[in-house]
Amino acid sequence: MAEDTRQDKRASFSALTEHNTNGMARSSAVASSKSGASKKLVIKNFKDRPKLAENYTEDTWLKLRDAVGAIQNSTSIKYNLEELYQAVENLCSYKVSPTLYKQLRQVCEDHVQAQIKQFREESLDNLSFLKRMNRCWQDHCRQTIMIRSIFLFLDRTYVLQNSLLPSIWDTGLELFRTHIVSDNGVQKRTVDGILEQIELERNGETVDRSLIRSLLGMLSDLQVYKDSFEERFLIETNRLYAAEGQRLMQQRDVPEYLHHVARRLEEENDRIMSYLDQSTQKPLISCVEKQLLGEHMTAMLQKGLSTMLDGNRVTELCLLYQLFSKVKGGLPTLLQFWRDYIKSFGGEIVCTPEKDKDMVQDLLDFKDKMDNVAQNCFARNEGFINAMKEAFETFINKRPNKPG
Repeated sequence: MAEDTRQDKRASFSALTEHNTNGMARSSAVASSKSGASKKLVIKNFKDRPKLAENYTEDTWLKLRDAVGAIQNSTSIKYNLEELYQAVENLCSYKVSPTLYKQLRQVCEDHVQAQIKQFREESLDNLSFLKRMNRCWQDHCRQTIMIRSIFLFLDRTYVLQNSLLPSIWDTGLELFRTHIVSDNGVQKRTVDGILEQIELERNGETVDRSLIRSLLGMLSDLQVYKDSFEERFLIETNRLYAAEGQRLMQQRDVPEYLHHVARRLEEENDRIMSYLDQSTQKPLISCVEKQLLGEHMTAMLQKGLSTMLDGNRVTELCLLYQLFSKVKGGLPTLLQFWRDYIKSFGGEIVCTPEKDKDMVQDLLDFKDKMDNVAQNCFARNEGFINAMKEAFETFINKRPNKPG
């Protein structure tokens, strides 16, 4: 910003120098023609600026105010933008900056305050309300950028030198936050509408993601995202997935349930990439993992681990390991059930006399199968490999008279 200010000053100085040099050249030529000889030109600094014309400050402000009004009302500006920029620079040069800043802020505040009326209409459905809010926000941003371009000299000199004053852009954000988004009714309808759209999407319906992204970006820019939206969003997410986990654990088998959980996690990560703030990622994913996995680990393993191991369901066993590795206590719980399964299945082989004839081959086949699961499904986790060895030793030593 400091570099930009220097560039603005250099440009202004260049133009002023050119203007003054041309004037001095003409004066020099006149002097030479009168004296008939070339004389050295001496430039002296003026200690006092020329006085402003009467009513210049007032007339110039009226011109600037008209331009701001035209921007706010989306009508054509009567004056050239360079002329307006120069007018601001002139006023700042004559120490009118504090008054100019206050006047500009007041005009912007009056306009923003007037915008609240359009959100009082109760007949608007939630989606129409969101679209109106987004349109108002986009217009406000565009207008603030244009206004700042006219008052750039004020922003880069007077405001920059006063650390307690917000910039023109920050002033625009502050006014929108104070007079529109911080209104309890408006904020509630906005957040309610966004949450409704996200719930519709979670239920499989198509929604306008760009609209949601823009509105959440607005809340983030206004620094109310966490308190106004994220808190409620996570509460609703927790409620949704707690109910969904309970319901689907009753309705679906474990392999099908695991695929559902993986899909839900993928969807939520996609939402983070598409329109949620990055700060929401960790608490959101933790919430989904807790409600769909953490609350049902024991039930899932009791219901489905034996079936998946018996059927050699490699894909689902890989998914089981991946998902359980995300949850606190997940892998230790899986390891315990895995160890118990091996002891139970192997114990049945060695402790059933009728199976003595095929026992050795059955044990070798079982060992190969469990090795394959440990290697390909459980990521060669050393803890699982050691647990398997321990389980084999345990059930083999169960039988007092060991066949050759």
